[in-house]
Amino acid sequence: MRTMRIKWFGILGCLYLALGMNGAAWTEEMDHHHMVEPMPYRLLKEPSMHTAGKVKLEIFVDFYCPHCHRFEASVLPELRKEFGDKLEVTEVGFPVIRNKPVLPFELYEAARAEGKGAAMAQVLFRVLQDEKRDIENPDVQALVIKESDLNADVVTKRLASGDPKRRLEEGISRGNRYGVHATPTVLLDGYVLSEVPTEETLRPLIGKLLSGESL
Repeated sequence: MRTMRIKWFGILGCLYLALGMNGAAWTEEMDHHHMVEPMPYRLLKEPSMHTAGKVKLEIFVDFYCPHCHRFEASVLPELRKEFGDKLEVTEVGFPVIRNKPVLPFELYEAARAEGKGAAMAQVLFRVLQDEKRDIENPDVQALVIKESDLNADVVTKRLASGDPKRRLEEGISRGNRYGVHATPTVLLDGYVLSEVPTEETLRPLIGKLLSGESL
C-alpha cells in the first residue's frame, strides 16, 4: 500500500482542545473566534484512500459548531449536486465545543449504523443550532429520531449496546492521529485541509482527484 502526503492549510473554524471523552459533557465553553497558527505540512504514513472514478470526502464535524452547520447546509449540497455518486461523503463526529452533551454524537453514530447518518446530521444541526433545543430532553430526542426516519426502539437498543460510543471514540482517535484540532476539517482521499473549506476551494481539488492526479 502506498502512502499519501497529507496537506494542511490555514484558517481554523471551531478549535479543538484534546481533553478526552470522560463523562457526558465538556466542562466549559470554547470561544469560536479564537485563532491559532496554521499547522505545517505533514507526511503521515496512511494507506491511500483513493478509488478510481471516485473521491472520498470525510468531514470531521461538531454538531454545535456553526462553521460545520454552514458547511453542511450550503457547501455539501452543491458538491453533491455537481459530482453526484462520484463523491462519497461521510461526516465524522468530533466534539470540540466544551460543556456540551455527547449524546448528539452517539445518536449520529446510531443513525449512521442504520444508513441514516446524513439525515440525522441535518436534523441535529437544525435542532441544536437553529432551534436551540435541549437534546437531553426525552421529547427532543424522540423528535430527532423520528425526523431522521428511524425506529426509536432500534436506536435505544443501539445506544444501550455501547456501539455508538465505541464508534465515536474510534472517530476521535482517528482525528487525533491525523492531528485534527478544528471543525470542520475535510479529508479528500487522504489529503487533509484544516482551513474552513468552501465550495470554490473544494470543487477544483475534487475535479483534480477524479482525473487521477495528486494534489
